[in-house]
Amino acid sequence: MLRFIRKSIKIKLFSLYIIGITIPILLFGSLSYTMSTRTLEQEYRNAQSNLNRQIVKTLEENIKNMTRQSMAVYANSDDIVNLLAASASGRLADTVASYGPASNFLYSLLQGNDRLYAVSLLSMEGKVLYYSSKQGSSINLQQVADEAWFQETLARKGMPLLIEPHYKSYIDNKSPNNKAVLSISRTIIDFTNSKPLGVVVFDQEVSQFVQNVSDTEWERNQQFRIIGSSGASIYSNTEATETSDDDLQLLLQGAGESFRVESDAGSLLVHSNTLENYGWKVITSIPAEELSRKSLFLRDIHLSLLLFLILIAFLLSIFFTYLVNKPMKHLLLSLRKLGKGDFKTRVAIGGEDEFSQIGTTFNGMVENMERLIQENYQKDMLKNQAEFDALQSQINPHFLFNTLSSILAVLNKRDYERSSTMLRSLSDLFRYSLNRGAAIVAFQEELAHIQKYLYIQSCRFGSKYKVGYDIDEEVLANGIVRLSLQPLVENAIIHGLEPLKRGGELKITAKAFGDHYYIYIVNNGVGISDGKLNEINDKLQQSADIRERSQSDSLGMLNVDARIKLYYGKEFGLRLYRGNTGETGVKITLPARRLAT
Repeated sequence: MLRFIRKSIKIKLFSLYIIGITIPILLFGSLSYTMSTRTLEQEYRNAQSNLNRQIVKTLEENIKNMTRQSMAVYANSDDIVNLLAASASGRLADTVASYGPASNFLYSLLQGNDRLYAVSLLSMEGKVLYYSSKQGSSINLQQVADEAWFQETLARKGMPLLIEPHYKSYIDNKSPNNKAVLSISRTIIDFTNSKPLGVVVFDQEVSQFVQNVSDTEWERNQQFRIIGSSGASIYSNTEATETSDDDLQLLLQGAGESFRVESDAGSLLVHSNTLENYGWKVITSIPAEELSRKSLFLRDIHLSLLLFLILIAFLLSIFFTYLVNKPMKHLLLSLRKLGKGDFKTRVAIGGEDEFSQIGTTFNGMVENMERLIQENYQKDMLKNQAEFDALQSQINPHFLFNTLSSILAVLNKRDYERSSTMLRSLSDLFRYSLNRGAAIVAFQEELAHIQKYLYIQSCRFGSKYKVGYDIDEEVLANGIVRLSLQPLVENAIIHGLEPLKRGGELKITAKAFGDHYYIYIVNNGVGISDGKLNEINDKLQQSADIRERSQSDSLGMLNVDARIKLYYGKEFGLRLYRGNTGETGVKITLPARRLAT
């Protein structure tokens, strides 16, 4: 096997191409997968952090609204103060007389706020003077003077107290309106003498309080919790039994806003945010394996792409090896013919690469042999010379030139870096052409595609023609139909510049004017006749169904025009023209619409 490789330059070239292309593709694929996985986790962290902050903001705003609602009792404080004062003095008649206005006022506060569930008014001794909920009233005779929340409310001397979810002790347990509520309580102060008179309590159902949170769509196996300042769970999107006390302590003790913890369930990615004024925590956690499961999807995509690129690289290596090997076989065949005594063989000389030098040496060798034969066998040489002249007039001088100069100039100058660049450009062209993405892309993206295409053409034609650009920066973000420029550039090269020997110029211009922008593709090639120009322009003005019934060698241009009109309207499209100095150009009219980023 090793001996065969040493003998075959085709195998050497093929191996070189495969190694030179496959290794960078594998390295790039591995790096891309690693970066994509990290990006996926970072994007999750950022998104979850933003969501937690929004939830915290929503919860704080809800609590603030309840706090502001508790201040509303002072809008009609006389009725409330009268009831509390009458109750404290034991004047039953005054208590009954003041109960109506006070209860009406409190009931109006309850009905005026659809987020409130109930309102209570209590005396300084903890006796319930008034209670009403959205589902009616059903109270027992129990007093709350000894309950911790009541004592803390009195100690705050008029400042609000947030009471975490609880059930009312003075509501009948069998009553359907004794629901878990979150409350704001505050002491009512008589501003005339600064004496406390009683306590008002505003309740909100826990389900109402966390409604916005409970409607959130969470990731698979993601857990969300709201933990009160006491460490008790206020809300969880999962059953409480799914999280052990030890795991909950790990979540509460985590450092920072985003961190990892190792729990009984495995590694967890945790986000924790705090309601600063209330000591609550909003905690979300998701098993790390869930993100790993998503990264498996990315891995499959990258693996498929790598296999596809390696397949393309394999096919290209076969193709390029064939292109290099073919002229070498021709040279070898000519040498064998010469070795068998065929002195008529010649190799066309073209370019300045190694194959050209071999051809020059070969022709020089044949000429030396002709000279020796002339010196020794003059008569026979005259006859042979006549035969050589006749044969030379029949030989196409570009037979090997097109093959050697157009391919070997790119692939076999031992300029491997340039070959690699060209292969990357070809890979990008294939990727861009095969991508079934958006039909409208940014002009900057389409221009980059054309530049790669022209780079490959420059490797083929060398300095046969020049390419120039005049692009307004403001048009780069404008939209254009994908793959609309390449057919026009190909047409300019094949029909305009390729017939020239040298001195050709291709210029691409893009300018913005008002609501439109214009692209000009101009070449100074062999030109186009008036009849042909008018024929193409007439077809560009025809409707699509008429074009389909006609046969034309300008089908690519007509298709581009039809696609532009389909996406942007009949006032946009292509127009062929001849410049003042004889150059041929295509004008593309497009709307100046910037693509949304």
